[in-house]
Amino acid sequence: MGKKIEVFRNGCRAAVDLPGSKSVTNRAMILAALTGGRARLEGALFSRDTLIMADCLSKLGCRVDLHEGERAVEIASGGAREFAPSADLFVGNAGTAARFVTAAAALRAGGVYSFDSDKAMYLRPMKGLFDSLRGQGSRFEFFGKPDCFPFKMFAGGLRGGEIRVDASASSQILSALLMAAPFAASPAEVRLEGETVSLPFVAMTLAQMGQFGLCARSLGGGRFSAEPAEPAGAATDGSRSYSVEPDATAASYFAMLAALAGGVVLLRRFGECRLQGDADFLRVLEEAGLAKLARVGGDMLVISSVPGGRARMRRHEFDFNAISDTFLTLAAAAPLLDSPVEICGIAHTRAQETDRIAAVSAELSKLGAAVREGEGSVRIAPPDPGELARMAAAAPVAIRTYEDHRIAMAFSIAGCVNLGSDCWIEIENPECVSKTWPDFFEALGRARADSEKFATVAVDGGAAVGKSSVSRECSKALGYMHVDTGAHYRTVAFGLLERGIGPSDVSAVEGVLGELKLGAVIEGGSARMTLNGELADDSLIRSRRVNENVAGFAALAQVRGFLKNYQRSMADFARRNGFGGLIMEGRDIGSVIFPDAGVKIFLDADEATRAARRAKEGISDSITKRDAMDRSRKTAPLVCAEGAVRIDTSHMTKEEVVAKTLSLILESQSR
Repeated sequence: MGKKIEVFRNGCRAAVDLPGSKSVTNRAMILAALTGGRARLEGALFSRDTLIMADCLSKLGCRVDLHEGERAVEIASGGAREFAPSADLFVGNAGTAARFVTAAAALRAGGVYSFDSDKAMYLRPMKGLFDSLRGQGSRFEFFGKPDCFPFKMFAGGLRGGEIRVDASASSQILSALLMAAPFAASPAEVRLEGETVSLPFVAMTLAQMGQFGLCARSLGGGRFSAEPAEPAGAATDGSRSYSVEPDATAASYFAMLAALAGGVVLLRRFGECRLQGDADFLRVLEEAGLAKLARVGGDMLVISSVPGGRARMRRHEFDFNAISDTFLTLAAAAPLLDSPVEICGIAHTRAQETDRIAAVSAELSKLGAAVREGEGSVRIAPPDPGELARMAAAAPVAIRTYEDHRIAMAFSIAGCVNLGSDCWIEIENPECVSKTWPDFFEALGRARADSEKFATVAVDGGAAVGKSSVSRECSKALGYMHVDTGAHYRTVAFGLLERGIGPSDVSAVEGVLGELKLGAVIEGGSARMTLNGELADDSLIRSRRVNENVAGFAALAQVRGFLKNYQRSMADFARRNGFGGLIMEGRDIGSVIFPDAGVKIFLDADEATRAARRAKEGISDSITKRDAMDRSRKTAPLVCAEGAVRIDTSHMTKEEVVAKTLSLILESQSR
């Protein structure tokens, strides 16, 4: 049964928990089994591929305890040479299990192991690994096509010395041999014949080996040395804890969601993705002009470059050889871009879970894209936007997944873009995502629900702390309506001054306020106040005369009371005008106007910084005097509201303050 993908109706605003990395989890499990002792893997991925790896290690004699609720795996092993002498092993369609377990089991000299898999694995490249293991003393009996699954291996151990390998079809073949090499009978050197693909995965393998106490390094020229391993468990007294970093490939989907649907996504813990080359996909998005990136602590913000519009490319040709698992993320998005995209360096993806180039080409054609395949490349020209919209309005397009999790997830993200209908893509066989992210669709549903929540954000602070610039930037990124209440007081002050009334004439102020009819218009994403049906020019409400008197008017209870209901009405005004939320800035928003706001932020800065900013704006009023007046007035004094997050902007750039504010808003939305 297919999965219909609901669109994000008003952009994306979500904080996402990424699953643990499959690549890191499966390498960590095999390394824990090889090095021996006890290991606890924290933050591990629980998916079909990792459960297959766990099952294989159990059958090889390791004790594997799974704690899914804690996202932890505990492994106890006697080490590489203590594996069970025989086992029937099933690897599904997991390339990591197929290659890593085969090389690991070969270390048990005299062992006899039967291997089977899903039929899709029968077509995936293994010959380079078999040839290397044959050269080291193992024998193979194949039950179908030579050098393919299924087969029986008569393990001969690894003799060591020079181990030649052809890993041109898959870097996993090289990684498998590198992890096994320290357990050879004599010092080993792995020599690559020709080139390999996805080199960052090889770097990941070497780094993780080091984390497990194994010494292997590149010597250059396709040569790798491996020092003999210490006795099982000796490096850590037999026990270790290991943290699995989040999946950078999984991050590519939600990063693309922000870029395509408009809005902002917070990728939690993305900063921990230090081993995975696929983290570079976010840099590709930024270089292509589709998104801006901002780090906030250990998290990453992905901000759409074109909120609510058709994504415009400033780069069109990409080499994805090093990050090929993410090429489908960009390819599936191509029909929604404004110009053709060409992706090269991906010939090896024809022999992955499916022929990914052929598969994505076939499915993109269903969306009206003009696709041209090369042996190791694909060029995609988007359809006319009107044609795509008409297609979307007709009926959901059924996307065949070829039992490939990455095709399912990539096209699901494309289907989230609002083309005028509630659903325009349906994913066949959605269960295939269980290979690497079993609850992907649940995560997507949570992101959609969070994005549809209307948020009210209160931003308070004194003069020259950055309220206006930060609030405007955040509103633009999120698709929220921006309201500057300072402009409200300036507009009212202008109206009163035009009638010859100053702030000291309280009775006159009170008498005239009732004659002022307030309204609102939308201008560039902000709500602007109208006075008696007219919008006052910005230069008038920011004149020297208004600057000198506005604080006096704002201190009057009559003026603040007059504006209170109007300001509160802005939330309904934002909803009526289709905004996803409201950011209101001022001096009493979190304490008086919206005391129940979902997010309250109080911006602050030291006096010298604020005075310098004020002078830069050409304003010479006294910060100290203004602060004293704002804090001492009887009605709605300037305070940091209860529950507000205080941010000192003195030594922060505007971009840093915007990123921090956005992250607070998105975290609040996800609660």
